[in-house]
Amino acid sequence: MTLSQPDRARLTPYELVFTAGDFEARIFPRIRSEAEAERIDPSLRERFDFLSTAADVVREVTPEDAPPDALDQYRALLFHAFRFWESGKRLYTLDSATARYLVEAAPNLDGWKFAIPGSSVYLQLPANLFWSSISPEAPPEPVDGVFVTLSDGTDSLGGLAHLLEVLLVLGIRRSRAGFSVIPLVSETGEGISEAWDAEGRPEGDFANALPGGDMAGLYSMLTAAEVLKLIGRAFWYIETFPEGLVGTPALAERAEGEEAPTSQLSHVRVTLAVTEDGTGE
Repeated sequence: MTLSQPDRARLTPYELVFTAGDFEARIFPRIRSEAEAERIDPSLRERFDFLSTAADVVREVTPEDAPPDALDQYRALLFHAFRFWESGKRLYTLDSATARYLVEAAPNLDGWKFAIPGSSVYLQLPANLFWSSISPEAPPEPVDGVFVTLSDGTDSLGGLAHLLEVLLVLGIRRSRAGFSVIPLVSETGEGISEAWDAEGRPEGDFANALPGGDMAGLYSMLTAAEVLKLIGRAFWYIETFPEGLVGTPALAERAEGEEAPTSQLSHVRVTLAVTEDGTGE
């Protein structure tokens, strides 16, 4: 069966940046080889940034006139891209109905231990449904998705902790050469962190902040708590309702002249598989 275009993932930020030319085949194996030779764990962001190959790449791609905080954004993007590549490029796409269920039903995650399928995943959100901005002064942009990376590390007291690195990707559109990113970091453990349960905004989590957005049913994510809540609910859903997961094979080649370019990566569609009372069909 040939899938219709809406059933396929959109072109991902990973493909936009890292699959052109020989970058993927040339750079990422070198980073992994250096990490092995130097006995550095590249799954930890603070260790990854010390790899000379990674540092050279960041300096090479960062424009000379880039603002000071751009360097950290490029480092974060390269780190997540490497982990995504190393984990087998695991791509999940949320259908609109599933995303709305996760927001509106606010499922109870008590007792669930945070987990993702693999060590790194890109979770693509429905097009133009969620909006955010890189700063209070910046205009809102549609959220394409989030890179989510989980690794073992240490907490502030030196104890073992599961570190959650997140990179929110905004503003992917055909008329723009690049996109915006917002890096976040948190810790996970048994159950959901108290910070994830805190109210994101007084007006309510995911409350629309765009003029006219209420009529269109749009959501805004303006706090870290909202981002973490959506991620937690999404991966809880993926683990709890496997019957809602639909595997989609990779494309050998992309069709020419596509109005909205689609991803060539294999991916898993996350469809709605719950009833109104929150139970499985």
